[in-house]
Amino acid sequence: MKTKFIFSLICLFFSANLIIKGQSPKRDIYTALEFSLGIPVQFARSAPLSLGDGKKGFVMLFSEERNLDPYEGSFFFPKNRPKLAVFDLEGRELWRRELAGALPGIWFIPVLPFDMDKDGVDEIYYVNNINTDRPFAYEGYMLERADVLSGEVTGRWPWKAPTHNQANSYKWRFFLIGGYVNDEPVLVTTQGTYRDMKLQAWNADMSSRWEIYYPDDFNGPRGSHTTPIIDIDHDGKEEFMYGERCISFDTGKELFVLDGNTWNDHSDVVLPIYQKKKREWSFFTCREKGDDGRLPRAVMFNQRGEQVWAIKEMKGHFHYGWVGNLGSNGERIAMSGRYNRVSGGDPERWVYDADSGIEITVPFPLGDKSDRSSLLDMDGDGIHELLIGQTLYNNAGDILFDFGESMSVLSQYKILDLPGEQLMCYYPNGIVKIWADRNGSETTEMKKRFSDPIYVNNVRHSSTGYNRNYPILNY
Repeated sequence: MKTKFIFSLICLFFSANLIIKGQSPKRDIYTALEFSLGIPVQFARSAPLSLGDGKKGFVMLFSEERNLDPYEGSFFFPKNRPKLAVFDLEGRELWRRELAGALPGIWFIPVLPFDMDKDGVDEIYYVNNINTDRPFAYEGYMLERADVLSGEVTGRWPWKAPTHNQANSYKWRFFLIGGYVNDEPVLVTTQGTYRDMKLQAWNADMSSRWEIYYPDDFNGPRGSHTTPIIDIDHDGKEEFMYGERCISFDTGKELFVLDGNTWNDHSDVVLPIYQKKKREWSFFTCREKGDDGRLPRAVMFNQRGEQVWAIKEMKGHFHYGWVGNLGSNGERIAMSGRYNRVSGGDPERWVYDADSGIEITVPFPLGDKSDRSSLLDMDGDGIHELLIGQTLYNNAGDILFDFGESMSVLSQYKILDLPGEQLMCYYPNGIVKIWADRNGSETTEMKKRFSDPIYVNNVRHSSTGYNRNYPILNY
């Protein structure tokens, strides 16, 4: 009996030591839900929605085609049109429609579930082209609203045309963003990322609330590929980041602009990070455009728009970046990466203590040749895992799971009523899988985080566009 007791103490010691060092406990990752889209798929996006009576599901945008990018060097002529469909949490398909005039790409068709009439059932808002013969005929572009249960179109409004004296790569980039002002929903529609930018806000009855136009020669930063939602002063009136600008859902006014108005180009990554002790936000940005070397390309800001720290490298296309709880005890770490301007090989990457900006070394990989790296917390312990391609790593560099070489990520957040966050992905044969960890066990702090309005709103109301590295991860 005494020997057994001593052995138990030894096991307990080593288990505790592993946790202190950030080693993850044993995982049991399994397929919590699987369903089929019914066709081969090369492009897909998903967002969660409410079906009423407490029931939930997903809206899916998908196509046999690859994601169609408006950049001239990436554009091709698609043979198939995208599909829009709704599934419940059992994987049952409620309806599907083909968008016969639309182009299959995340910038052409943002999709946003949003309960604007506050009846407990989401409506689905999306951009469609009703001119089925002319995919670039702008008079056919509409903001449409569909009934979540039937797919019936219940509203249609002309989509604001972008300025036409700019490259196709610049003007065919749209977003939908949903926020709240004292519990009242506000829908924001946008056109433009790199040069001219137009933003419009709509009330619940679809009356105009405000409009903003940033012309090509306007001083200050352009847009980003993410539209994170925050509540900067905890007053119930949310804001969103459009590039390095913090804009009020209520008024359309800017609360601040990172770096003042000295940065005049596009940032690939803009990530809010909440500092709980200070009750303040920080912002990590990785910048693409402008190679004059005057301004740093990866910067941490405070919520007053002031630089906290910046990397030494000041040139190049900084396309990659994340901030996660990946230290040995969950400390925050920031990664920035740029295209390799010398050899054209693997991206060059740097990693830092997120608070101080001191460059550090880590035991886990930072990425591969692609930018397919992202973070999630599958076991709900507050320490992130790192997904690189199809492989999941812990913060000690151990491989936890392989999701299959052909998988593509749809989303990673708390999808199902299970501990931790789940990974939703799709495969070329049209199979969609949601992966979970049977051994997940949420801490009290993580339960609060997953139910926080900012977490929930970023999951649901930042449209199914690019949204690389979810800002909700850092809340």
